[in-house]
Amino acid sequence: MSTAEATREVPAEDERVRPPRASRSHVPPSSPGLAAGWLLRAAAFSAVAAGVTGLILAPGVRGNASEAVVVAADRAAAALAYFLVALLVALVAWGSTELVLRANSIGVPSRIALVVSGAAVVFLSGPGLFDRLLPGVAVLVSAAAIVAVIAGAFVSARAPHTRAMSGVLFALAFAAIARLAAWELAMAASERTSVELYDVSRALATAGVMLEAVSQLVAVTWLGTRSKLAGQVGSSAALVGAFVLTWGVAKGVHSDASLWQAMLHTALADAPGVPPPFGLDAVATFLVPASLLLACVSAAQPRQVVALVATLSLGLVSRGSFDAPLRALCAVAAAQWAALAGTDERAMWRTLLDDRARRLADDDVSEAPRPGSRS
Repeated sequence: MSTAEATREVPAEDERVRPPRASRSHVPPSSPGLAAGWLLRAAAFSAVAAGVTGLILAPGVRGNASEAVVVAADRAAAALAYFLVALLVALVAWGSTELVLRANSIGVPSRIALVVSGAAVVFLSGPGLFDRLLPGVAVLVSAAAIVAVIAGAFVSARAPHTRAMSGVLFALAFAAIARLAAWELAMAASERTSVELYDVSRALATAGVMLEAVSQLVAVTWLGTRSKLAGQVGSSAALVGAFVLTWGVAKGVHSDASLWQAMLHTALADAPGVPPPFGLDAVATFLVPASLLLACVSAAQPRQVVALVATLSLGLVSRGSFDAPLRALCAVAAAQWAALAGTDERAMWRTLLDDRARRLADDDVSEAPRPGSRS
């Protein structure tokens, strides 16, 4: 065989690694995940800000600051909450429209579950904007959000670029199921004065905490593969920050605690919830700031498909506890847009190409000759 023939038979390096081009008939004319990126990122950052203000700042200043500071913190928390509701309702409405009109590759049962449960959460969460939801309504909101999250996790599990998101959603859905069952059994145990039934409810609450921890572990692992600085360093810094805040909660019970420690203890002392888990109170407290910090890291990831990182951020903010209207809306929005991102070919190719470019850049850096070394 001549040299010219061998050269023609062996493809060039660029041809071997270049992904196949999709024909125009297989590429959708528009990408809903990419088009809604600005709204998804805005909702993700707003959810983090609303969570920090509503869960930590506003409750923490009560009894630890002046009345003017308390009033200002409550107003800021309310303003951020209403702004977040508007963004999430817009996302759910947009996602439902895409599911009904364009997402033909998603099965009809999954589309019905996502659209109907999303509408139910929006409708049932309305009274919660002005007053605390009644226990029965809170159970219905949580159940509807669980249906949406399971459907979104099932659809997103079929695509390689959204499988990590599917794992997070599945863990959060089962955590919500365990917590809902734990609360119902705890109420039944209090009515019957049954110690055995209360122990079962605490076991389910423990399972809910562990499942939420699994969801955050999957999120940290996925963020670590995005980049060395924004992904690995950012997620590690978020976990360290959550540990420091949890330590502050423990120190805030003492009389000589500093102001920030007393605020954290006031805000997060009841984080384990009712019924409390077995021996995991500190872990349950740790998961609250960890979810917010990891959600911020996810939403701030550069050069990533926004539909993926923002959806992950909204899922982390929901924390697998869907009895609160804002968390339920975050969960539904995350489920709908995870399903849409899983069937989005443009988002898939962009994610795969970005991952390949990042791996090649890392290989080039690792193979570069060090100063003073022999070539």
